[in-house]
Amino acid sequence: MSRVDERVLGPGTTVRFALLLVLLVVASVAPASDFASRTTESHSWACALAAGWDPDGGDLAEMAGLLSQPGPYESCLARHAPRPPWWLPLLGPVVLVAAATALFFAIAAWKARRVVPVRRVDRDGDLTRVLDDLVATAGLTRAPAFVVDPTATSTGAVVFGRDGRPVVSLHGGLLVRRHTDPARFRAVVLHELAHVRNRDITLTYATVALWRVFLALVLLPDTVWLVWQLVEGGSSPLRSSYLPSVTRGIVLAVVLVLLVHLARADVLRTREVHADLTALRWGADRRGWEVADTPSVGGAFAELWRTHPRWDLRRASLDDPAPLFGVRALPMFLTGVGAALIYGSAWQYLKHYRIAGWWADQVVALLASALVTGIAGIVLWRAVAHARLTNVDGPTGVRAGLWLGTGVLAGELVGGQNVIHSWVPARWWFLSLIVVAGVAFTWWIAQCARLWAGTWPGRTLRAPMLLVLAAGWVVLSAWFAWWRGGGALLVVGWPIDTDAMVAQFQRISPGTGPAWLVRDIAVAMPMVATVSKVPLLLVAVTLAWAVPLLAWTVRPGPLRWVREAVADAPEQLPQPLPPLRRVVLPGVLGGALAAVALLVGRDLPELEFVAATFVAATAAALLAALVAPSRHRLPVVLAAAQIAALCAIAVGALVRSWSVLSPMITPALALAAVLAVGIAVGRAAARRLRRRRSALSVSPPPHRVVPVRPRRAVVAVLATGSLLTAGVEITADAARPSGSLVPGPTPTASASSARVTRMQLAAWSAVGGHAILARVTSGTTCDAAATAARDAQAFFRVPDPRLRPLWNTVVTRSDRARTHCPTKPEIGLAWARAAAVAATALRAGLAAVHRGEDPVTTVPEPGDALGLAQWADQGARDLLSRFGTTSRRLFAYIDQVQGRIEPTTLTSHCAEVSRVGQDAQGFFRVSDPGVQERWDAFVKSSNEAGSRCTRSIADVDVAALRTALQEIQRLRRVAVCLENRIRGSVDSC
Repeated sequence: MSRVDERVLGPGTTVRFALLLVLLVVASVAPASDFASRTTESHSWACALAAGWDPDGGDLAEMAGLLSQPGPYESCLARHAPRPPWWLPLLGPVVLVAAATALFFAIAAWKARRVVPVRRVDRDGDLTRVLDDLVATAGLTRAPAFVVDPTATSTGAVVFGRDGRPVVSLHGGLLVRRHTDPARFRAVVLHELAHVRNRDITLTYATVALWRVFLALVLLPDTVWLVWQLVEGGSSPLRSSYLPSVTRGIVLAVVLVLLVHLARADVLRTREVHADLTALRWGADRRGWEVADTPSVGGAFAELWRTHPRWDLRRASLDDPAPLFGVRALPMFLTGVGAALIYGSAWQYLKHYRIAGWWADQVVALLASALVTGIAGIVLWRAVAHARLTNVDGPTGVRAGLWLGTGVLAGELVGGQNVIHSWVPARWWFLSLIVVAGVAFTWWIAQCARLWAGTWPGRTLRAPMLLVLAAGWVVLSAWFAWWRGGGALLVVGWPIDTDAMVAQFQRISPGTGPAWLVRDIAVAMPMVATVSKVPLLLVAVTLAWAVPLLAWTVRPGPLRWVREAVADAPEQLPQPLPPLRRVVLPGVLGGALAAVALLVGRDLPELEFVAATFVAATAAALLAALVAPSRHRLPVVLAAAQIAALCAIAVGALVRSWSVLSPMITPALALAAVLAVGIAVGRAAARRLRRRRSALSVSPPPHRVVPVRPRRAVVAVLATGSLLTAGVEITADAARPSGSLVPGPTPTASASSARVTRMQLAAWSAVGGHAILARVTSGTTCDAAATAARDAQAFFRVPDPRLRPLWNTVVTRSDRARTHCPTKPEIGLAWARAAAVAATALRAGLAAVHRGEDPVTTVPEPGDALGLAQWADQGARDLLSRFGTTSRRLFAYIDQVQGRIEPTTLTSHCAEVSRVGQDAQGFFRVSDPGVQERWDAFVKSSNEAGSRCTRSIADVDVAALRTALQEIQRLRRVAVCLENRIRGSVDSC
């Protein structure tokens, strides 16, 4: 059988060149952004300290502090760390590309400075005729410009310029040996013409120019700046926080140098071998490659750094081009590193300008995954096609995935993703999921390539390859987009306490299910949200099983692409596929079992039915995956599992409604896909343990002609239903409000050192705390008090927990002053004076901490005790009236519904009772000791009764609810008694 044509599916080196170009351009944004930020005075560190950041507390503590006060933090950054214009960082890539373009043309001009046209040395025209013959042999429609470098004594040649205007420079030594060794001359010239034919000149020299400019204008200055920061910042009190990021920046510079050089050298070596094979196909004499290698040290390791392969390797490739079809570790690893750095750099830029969001993440992920899919996918398809042509076992994709995932992991660590000021993420072991995802992706690509290579009857495999790679592009982009949210949740940790999430869920949906189910759903909610918010996730899941399933719709026929790749290859029939019914039936049966279970539980409460549908869909997928056919395992198992899950969800939607099940549809289908992959891995491992794979080819069973129209109808219906599901969910998610059911992080007591506490308080005062306290203290008019109240409400809480009660008092009293001033100025100004007293106490506490002393944290009383009439006019009468109105509405609602209570409505009434008690806390004191005692008890009990009422509804605790309502009824009588005392009654209450 003839040698396999190395042009099968293309070499894929253009995509690898594109990866380098995009990597260098995107990587120039971050240094340019840093430089742009240094054009304005930035105090972002002060804003972080004011928010409670502890430089020694780790990333999770910082994230919790910043997320708990997003509004004040953003406002602080806007004032004290203004971002440069969005276009300024983009000047980095613009300048980089402009300088690289200039250098690109300068390289050609530099190479042309010492060459002369061929006609100057070809007096008799013989050389020109030989070159014209070689151009005709190469099939070029336009001959390149041929020149001679008389100063070069080697017997080689070089092509430079660009694809549109190539220049072939013949070395003087080659012309000398033209008559004595014409085979060598012919081989060298055809090799250079092959570069022209393959159109790789522009990309080669563009990469050289871009890399040199990047090194000189971006990498070297930024590295010098980072080293200077590392040296000069040794005495900074914040050194523990920025040391990891500065060190990573230096390591990143080294990695970029190695990455670009190794990747560029690998691509150039591959292009050289392709040019050799093209020249050989044009009739070049093999003796032209009979050149002795110069002794080299380092063997295979040294070969990685060479831009031209050794002559012995080039000669071996002429006989057997199998290395060109191999799946090598280095390109896969470098592709993974490059993709991670591209995604991280682009995402950081968008985040810096507050453009980050789920759709923004998806777009950036599409960019990075396009390059990965193009490189890894083409390599795997070529390897599978070569294996089929040579009748050997093809790659499984597992080894390639390990190297690809390891590369992404390395890029993630070097690029500092999912860390802020730490060396590594807190839960670093979850980073192994990156490698797992890489293996799953390449395994799926290899399985699809095997499936289509054995069934496609066309003249070339390009159509199915592009179809699979397009699907893989979307699948990988969905993974990247999810990893930015869900991966961060796993790797960094979750800063919100579980009890806080449960309480928030119970407030939003009180009494909707048993306590254990509510807790499980609340705990799972953050991860479910990260899955549901990935825009193209359901599209990716659909493509992952529907695209391989399209192979069943192809009309069987001889594999013509085999004859195109190997001229004298015998005719090959398509490989037999499992009957489509064996793929679809497990999914339908699993979905039917799930449907029966859902019909039995159709009367379950709403939340329990949603949970039951989720469990039924995943269980049906698991069952279908276990019984699906074993041939073409991964695509078949994926299809069966998804069909089962879709059937279960469809029945659940018919029993209830689509809107009820909508929150669990995306997570259920995503989990079904993950389970299917896991089952496929387990079944593949078990099969390998049961028997040893034979290295010999097994003859397929006799080919049977099967009608394809029914198959096409079935696949069309299934794929359309899945894509419609994806479209409905994407539309529904876009229509949902942007608010989150997940509460903000609750601040915990600080364990910062005294040194850190002093830094935090100094920053808090510097970025606005001192000015706000001064405005509160001097707020002698209603307008000034209102301004001070608004500023205090929008500012950070004080970082020191010891001083926080004082700050809360300042905020509360200032707000009361702002509330009362428009209608009762005298009450408003009284509260303003009370706020000033608390602000003065807080300023004294800040000064004490600065001196290293313990602050006085006692909250001062609002002022001197007021007479009963004045106390009532200052707001006590209004608070009692509010409580009476709120409690009357509560019991009127209970009487109206006659036992058929709506939990959400009742919860709002209970919350109003609590709110009255909270507003009454810290109120002016009254000179009557009996009234003051009764008032204190009333305020405390009303707050507790309202909270107990709310909690009992969430816990579905009827006895606790009855007790809380009895307490509120008692407090109604106390409020009436206090109102009577204000009116002058002397009756005891």
